[in-house]
Amino acid sequence: MNDCANIKEIIIDGSQVTSKEEFFSVLRNQIGEDVLIGSNLDALHDALTSLTAPSDITIVERELLEQNLGTYWEKIYEVLMDCLDENYDLSVSFEELNL
Repeated sequence: MNDCANIKEIIIDGSQVTSKEEFFSVLRNQIGEDVLIGSNLDALHDALTSLTAPSDITIVERELLEQNLGTYWEKIYEVLMDCLDENYDLSVSFEELNL
């Protein structure tokens, strides 16, 4: 059986996220009701490290996300990288659209 078919795909589009509240809302909607995600960095860390199914977070248009969230993006990025070290079922990737 191919494990790739069972990976939960979570996509955060930086062109659609203009605030930290929107970031958490998009993430919350895509992860689903089985994982509680609050609206702060500690809750983000707790949620991502508690994922038990293989999950891939793809950040699309990272540069726009950085522009929209400012220094808060740096904090989110740090949490994402910490979670990668703690949860081997999690992966994070970045895509830039070249229009």
